[in-house]
Amino acid sequence: MIDELRSLIVEAAPDPSQAQPVLTCDPDQPLDAIIPFSSVIVLGVVVAVEDAYGIRVTKPMMMEAIAGGITLRKLAAMISSNSTR
Repeated sequence: MIDELRSLIVEAAPDPSQAQPVLTCDPDQPLDAIIPFSSVIVLGVVVAVEDAYGIRVTKPMMMEAIAGGITLRKLAAMISSNSTR
């Protein structure tokens, strides 16, 4: 799932070249430290996650995922705990 998230983030970014570092980062590295994880990218990722995994990302789910810095592992856990896929 983490590799799928890497691709989703790059595809969701307004400028995919700025999101390229997510393709090789450690899954526990805060994404803000490696890409400009702006609200536009977050919104794109939420939409992509909802489409790809058939879940509705709620504000509490997102707040938990971003607490202490958003990481690929936290996003994957959020999806796993809410997906029927």
